[in-house]
Amino acid sequence: MEDDMNDRAAGGHGQRPQTKPGSVSLEDGQVMLDGPDGVAVAMTPEAALETGRRLIDVAERAGARRPG
Repeated sequence: MEDDMNDRAAGGHGQRPQTKPGSVSLEDGQVMLDGPDGVAVAMTPEAALETGRRLIDVAERAGARRPG
């Protein structure tokens, strides 16, 4: 129970942050994102582009806040 609370406090999602990037491929015109634990997401090219932009924006802000 304590680990669950710590995980939620750390990231708000009940999971530890992933340290390895997901794999991306193109299948039948859809962008496929494969992540940890069998997570797979199929997106249109437009959705993938916007998701990528959002990921980059937030990741850059997070990196700027990191001490060191």
